[in-house]
Amino acid sequence: MYTTKEAIIAKEHAPDLECTVFYMDMRAFGKGFDAYFERAKELGVRYVRCRPSQIDKGRASGTLLIRYEAEDGTQHVEEFDMAVLSVGLEPPAEAHRIAELFGIELDAHGFARTEAFSPVETSREGVYVCGPFIEPKDIPETVTEASAAAANAMKLLAEKRGTEVTEREYPAERDVRGEPPRVGVFICHCGRNIGGVVDVPAVVEYAKSLPDVVYAEDNLYTCSTDTQVRIRQMIEEHGLNRVVVASCTPRTHEPLFRDTLREAGLNPYLFEMANIRDQCSWVHMHQPKAATRKAKDLVRMAVAKARLLEPLAKGSIAVNSDVLVIGGGMSGMTAALNLADQGFQVHLVEKEEELGGTLKKVRFLLDGSSPAKRLEETVKRTLNHPGIKV
Repeated sequence: MYTTKEAIIAKEHAPDLECTVFYMDMRAFGKGFDAYFERAKELGVRYVRCRPSQIDKGRASGTLLIRYEAEDGTQHVEEFDMAVLSVGLEPPAEAHRIAELFGIELDAHGFARTEAFSPVETSREGVYVCGPFIEPKDIPETVTEASAAAANAMKLLAEKRGTEVTEREYPAERDVRGEPPRVGVFICHCGRNIGGVVDVPAVVEYAKSLPDVVYAEDNLYTCSTDTQVRIRQMIEEHGLNRVVVASCTPRTHEPLFRDTLREAGLNPYLFEMANIRDQCSWVHMHQPKAATRKAKDLVRMAVAKARLLEPLAKGSIAVNSDVLVIGGGMSGMTAALNLADQGFQVHLVEKEEELGGTLKKVRFLLDGSSPAKRLEETVKRTLNHPGIKV
């Protein structure tokens, strides 16, 4: 899958690239991986199942000859400009030093040793791991495990939660009421994510022509620390009182940009965001001209809204911190126990008459061990925990 990802990125940067992957086994084992593999083939990546034997100098200067045996036993020779050796993922050399430093055990392959039912817990209590330090991992799995590791750490810190919170200090907020709108527009290339489809410089020039836009520029990565500093500088230099960022999804990045405005002395709600990645370059990746037109539309809409924005004040209300967990399988019980151990009151809901879910039907794991005992212990602890109502 790492090979496939590199091949897709290469094709996105150079569509005319002829890319061939020689492989013995296709290891598209994760959720969505097979669809990604199919996407690579749609982009023109050629896969050849074979047994490559050697690489020689080619007939022309700088080329290489790859000899291989096909599935039917026939011998073939092909000429290429470059050969990339994609070897199995290994832990970095410093993995042993890190393990020694934290006093944790590694497995036979040099990855952190963990158990099937506690994949982020190491052999040493209080030390947690996530991602490729456990085994080769993709981003979604790594993020999930990072959440699990953080939850385990919070369980240990439950008694001290909130005791060392300090209020962040911001500069005095500038009162912009009554000022005519002065809009700054920052348009992101997002590497090739947006810039590989949308003509970003053309969108910048278009933004400059919009009413009340006094400054517009493009950035390679608008969410980077360097660009946050630049946005603050431009707010001060051009007297901006409204900011529009055209980049990816506000779901992940809007809080970052609002905080940048507040650090520059502006009310954070004088910010508007146009999603020209998810809603534009990604869904129209084969229509660059149309995608560019749509990006201009999205930016125009965002600027029109930004001109009408008014400062808002944050309020606070008391909340019920009880937690509802739906599903009493192993994952639901694990989540409920972790939250209850952190001091939250948990309501665990299960539609069947008893807890356990699908794991009740599993007789053994890949290593031959039986999950029945662990399941029994987890059910018992869940039912007897004072912080959990089933």
